[in-house]
Amino acid sequence: MLLADRSGPSRAVLASLLAGTPGVALVGEVDEPGRVEAMIRETSADVVVVDDRLLPEGGDHWTRMIVVGADDDPGYAARAERFGAMAWIPKDHADSLLPALLSDAI
Repeated sequence: MLLADRSGPSRAVLASLLAGTPGVALVGEVDEPGRVEAMIRETSADVVVVDDRLLPEGGDHWTRMIVVGADDDPGYAARAERFGAMAWIPKDHADSLLPALLSDAI
């Protein structure tokens, strides 16, 4: 599992949540848009939990991903869907939604 989020505090909360999810092994964290694809390759991550603002502009599909976002802008959810994301969830509901989604993904 790779965690990609721009915000240090948000990334810390999500990392803690991921660490408490049975069967999940966090293999890396990244906060720069240009580094996400390289980290996927470097870590061989099978699932990426990614901030919606770190999705690349080109629309390239990555490995399986769950997109999280701080904004309720429906445009981000639609963009995540175009990327083939398993789900888009708001960050303020990650504690209740993310563990179940990850259980399905692993």
